[in-house]
Amino acid sequence: MTSWPDSVHQITLPTPFPVGPVHVYLLEGEPLTLLDTGPRTPEALQELEAGLAALAYSVSDLQRIVITHAHADHYGLAATLVERSGAEVLAHPCCAARLAGGEAHGWRLRWYAGLMSAAGVPLATQLRVAGGFRHVNRHSATVQVEHLLDEGDSLCLGKATWEVFHTPGHAAGLICLYQRQERLLLGSDHLIKHISSNAIIEPPEREDAPRRRPLVEYWASLRRVAEMDIGLVLSGHGEPIDDHRALIERRFAFYEQRLDDIRGALNRGPQTVWDIVQELFPRLGGIDTFLAVSEILGHLDVMEAAGEVRVVTRNGVWRYELAARGAGLEAPR
Repeated sequence: MTSWPDSVHQITLPTPFPVGPVHVYLLEGEPLTLLDTGPRTPEALQELEAGLAALAYSVSDLQRIVITHAHADHYGLAATLVERSGAEVLAHPCCAARLAGGEAHGWRLRWYAGLMSAAGVPLATQLRVAGGFRHVNRHSATVQVEHLLDEGDSLCLGKATWEVFHTPGHAAGLICLYQRQERLLLGSDHLIKHISSNAIIEPPEREDAPRRRPLVEYWASLRRVAEMDIGLVLSGHGEPIDDHRALIERRFAFYEQRLDDIRGALNRGPQTVWDIVQELFPRLGGIDTFLAVSEILGHLDVMEAAGEVRVVTRNGVWRYELAARGAGLEAPR
């Protein structure tokens, strides 16, 4: 399958982020639905308006906006579009508080600061990371989610029914839409052809809830999607994917190599997350430092869940060491 239904239109928007352009999707039918919005920048809004106009629509025609996950390049323009169209916003429950902002924003910032301290990240580096977060947050605005979408829900768009799949990992609230008859998955950032999707560490939904293990969740989501009958995946970035199982196999090979790199570091004795980041990702800055911390901590979570490492907290800092006898990692397929 090299094409997709005529009622699904891809519109590509610029972003100010290293990931590059983002794809949003207009799904024709009643109600007229936009899947994701792009970041809140004049350039993205201009390109979205041009893309809609090419299809004989305008922003005011939008009736529904579905947010696949709460990252600025996917929801940043939502508030602007709602103001101009009155469209209702739909997203996963894990996204609702993040999109609404408000009082929860303060404790999330404290949560991130606590995580970075426990990972052993120096204060000066934490401040640079905070600057990176501020840069990202400038490209989004809070918006109220009117309807929640979760696993097992479905959306009727025109003559087609789209099933909602909750695929946590890259983000806790990430959802994909699946059209079974067409074997088509609107996969957002769950699968991207040219780069691996970072399983980003993020605060839980409630301040008193335990920390999620996003890479553990992502592995489970990947295995689940690998079992689905999919002819084509339309991603949030990059080219369509016509062999999702082969791509997932490559992703797991990448993870196994990263696990070997971490084992090599731990063979020299107990390490903090930051120790391993410095060894594997030297000379990073800003938000890239946080992404590196997410990647290393995610792999350590996988190893800890398998009994391969244990963690000891000393003076508020996590130190990881190889266990005497690990249970062994589940085969990554």
